[in-house]
Amino acid sequence: MCDIASSLEYHDLTESDVEEVVAFMAEHFYPREPVSTGLHMTYEDNKEWIHGSVREWVRSGVSVVARDPAKGQIAGTILATILTRNQSNTYECALTSPKTKVRTLHTVLSVLEEAVDFFARYEEVDRILELAMITVSEEYSGRGVGKKLVQESEARGRALGCQLATAQATAVPSQRLLLRLGYEVLYTLDYGTFQIAGDRVFDMDCMLGTPSAKVMARHIDRK
Repeated sequence: MCDIASSLEYHDLTESDVEEVVAFMAEHFYPREPVSTGLHMTYEDNKEWIHGSVREWVRSGVSVVARDPAKGQIAGTILATILTRNQSNTYECALTSPKTKVRTLHTVLSVLEEAVDFFARYEEVDRILELAMITVSEEYSGRGVGKKLVQESEARGRALGCQLATAQATAVPSQRLLLRLGYEVLYTLDYGTFQIAGDRVFDMDCMLGTPSAKVMARHIDRK
């Protein structure tokens, strides 16, 4: 039986990948990501910020693309960045968007990112690998590609001095993946009760079976 994950090529996300990765996410990430579906958001709602964010993730040196060499197509991608004590957040930039849905999305992501003060909790840590988005196409799902992408990003983060890896896991599949890889749940946000200005924001009928988001972490500088 062919080991699909090992047969793929894994390379750093580059500027030349940006448009293809954005199109890949439009097809494979947003329709299956509960925060987006629960807010009735589409790729079109995210166009104003996603291109710039992907380019930022290019510069991070820890984002990875998995490509099927036989077909020449993207099988999956992990978008990540490095947080430091001087730059400890990712999502503030879109909070001033004129679109209500975009502001709501990034309010949720900011709440998750700020829920755990990692630099206070782990005093020995000064560089953190933050896993922002993990996407694997349906064709390659369940074949170890997500696991390999996380491991590839972790290896790059470790080489750049990161001691801890974190994620705001918003969907059950990513939560299960990270738990299997040894990540610990440090905070849980319940979608059904989450409110902004006294109003519940998620359509729970559209959450794809995911009741909550989880902030997760694991040390990557230890054997």
